[in-house]
Amino acid sequence: MKVTGADTRDDGEEQCPASFEVCGRMARELKHADLETGSEIIVNIKVDSSLSSQHGSGETDAVDSHMDDGEWRMARSVAISRVRAQLSGADDDGIYAPHCVPIGPYHLSRSSPAIEKEKTRCVSLLQSLSAEPLMDLMEKLEPLARQSYADGVGDMTPEQLSSMLLSDGCYLLQFFVGYDAPGSRAPTARIDEQRPAAPPAAAVSRNTFVRDTVFLLENQIPLLVLQRLHERVTGGTSSSALHHIAVAAPVQELLQKMLFISMKPRPPPPPPTCSHLLHLVHAYLQPAAAGTSTASRRPTGRWRRALEYRRYANVGFKPRKLADDEVSSVLDVRLQGGTLSIPRLRVDGNTWTILRNLMALEEQAAHLRRRPVTAYCVFMSQVACTAEDVGILRRAGVVDHFLRNDKQVAQGFAGLFAGGVAMEADDTIGYLTPMWHELEERCSAPLHNFMGFFLHKYGDNLFDRLVFSVALILFVLEAMQVVYAALAYHKPKAH
Repeated sequence: MKVTGADTRDDGEEQCPASFEVCGRMARELKHADLETGSEIIVNIKVDSSLSSQHGSGETDAVDSHMDDGEWRMARSVAISRVRAQLSGADDDGIYAPHCVPIGPYHLSRSSPAIEKEKTRCVSLLQSLSAEPLMDLMEKLEPLARQSYADGVGDMTPEQLSSMLLSDGCYLLQFFVGYDAPGSRAPTARIDEQRPAAPPAAAVSRNTFVRDTVFLLENQIPLLVLQRLHERVTGGTSSSALHHIAVAAPVQELLQKMLFISMKPRPPPPPPTCSHLLHLVHAYLQPAAAGTSTASRRPTGRWRRALEYRRYANVGFKPRKLADDEVSSVLDVRLQGGTLSIPRLRVDGNTWTILRNLMALEEQAAHLRRRPVTAYCVFMSQVACTAEDVGILRRAGVVDHFLRNDKQVAQGFAGLFAGGVAMEADDTIGYLTPMWHELEERCSAPLHNFMGFFLHKYGDNLFDRLVFSVALILFVLEAMQVVYAALAYHKPKAH
């Protein structure tokens, strides 16, 4: 049986589905078949109907029992909503919108025939592994999933929303988990390997796929939808889709390669903790010192520039290595004596997208009492607000960028707050409050002022430093001579 899930013109060119009902009808009709999706992808499915674990038999009645109030209360507290108008209005680079892969209800118009065809193929594949229609499961989840969206679903019928959740959920699961013929569905591939679960290269690159589906606040579906689909396809509730996505699949490995978190393996957060994939990223980035961040109630102010900290506080900068044997992230900034240790930030085309979407998530999440990503971005945007400051951090190894020049990096940091920050002024310092006060105390100390001034003016010139050292030694010797002369004058030798 041939399944396309798309409208076809007389000339054979496929168009986007006219409505979500395509996936709904297809999910009800398909059971076990050899599926052909044109010349690009052919998937042969062999299902042994005698193995109930492959078909999820008996799982239907268990769906509702796993919908505990705590999980859906979390889903509602971290709603999948559009960013506020001030932020989206300042979004000239499409920071909050997908490039190629729309997920959820907010960017449906950005889809393409190739993406819709691949989503249809994934629905067909997962449906062939289940004895019961997956659409029935989505219809049960639809009222609860609707509560996860704060905007944009009021004009969608239950069948439309269910069909959207089905097609997007199957598409994500096939990439992150990867389902093959029965008996070989374990997700063993890594992010940089070729695997059937990946989108076709002609449709979208892997980097674009991960950017669109993981790092965008407006482009998400509830993780619980993925978990219920995974349970139905695998026929059990002991297997965790979140574990496959966070640990076995690319998310944790990707964050490690981007230097956002340390290499120490960590289990995924408990299911009620994260409501969607960007929320999962946020959970991984929590700083180790977040619990003691708000102890000080003294007022704070703006961070100084890197140049000013070096000039007035005699502070040096160095990259802080994320130890392989401890859980840490790029947010773990430390002040140790006169050295400000900052984890290396690798700046590329996706850095601003990730940080701005995480800040938008913190702004909208009602249950988040702390906003560490926002506090970190405030710190970096003010410390590295000019090309000169970025140059200081780059030479110190704190900032590693692939942009044209340091000025572009400084502009990128400034652009993090295009549209403003919706939080109290003191809260923008967040978990870094104690460090802010310690740096201010160093800036007020005369000795640090003098040493900072000298090192700033002469520190880069070896000859000047040598001349100053010789002059200082001569000055000390001359002072000692004056002291001894005065002592000899007041206490002459006895005859």
